[in-house]
Amino acid sequence: MQNIIFSIPEPEFKTIIRDAVLNAIVEFAPKQQVKETTPELLTRAETAEYLGVSLPTLNDWTKHGIIKGYRIAGRVRYKRPDIENALKEIETFKNKRRV
Repeated sequence: MQNIIFSIPEPEFKTIIRDAVLNAIVEFAPKQQVKETTPELLTRAETAEYLGVSLPTLNDWTKHGIIKGYRIAGRVRYKRPDIENALKEIETFKNKRRV
């Protein structure tokens, strides 16, 4: 092994060490999946089509709190998770007898 000695200014030496450590951390750190945190926003027409209802019915459901709408810049949007939560299974008498 050969020893090499030379003079480097302290700030430059710190930068070299910091960059080497950061590169090593990035290389060995587990790759994490970035999960989308912003829910998909649907328009009134898209939401009505998704639910299979008319726009007036969707408007009534929003007014009665069955599904939550969000007003953004004068337009109404619906979050996909809210739409899916609004869809509930209806337990009928026929289904109750099978239990």
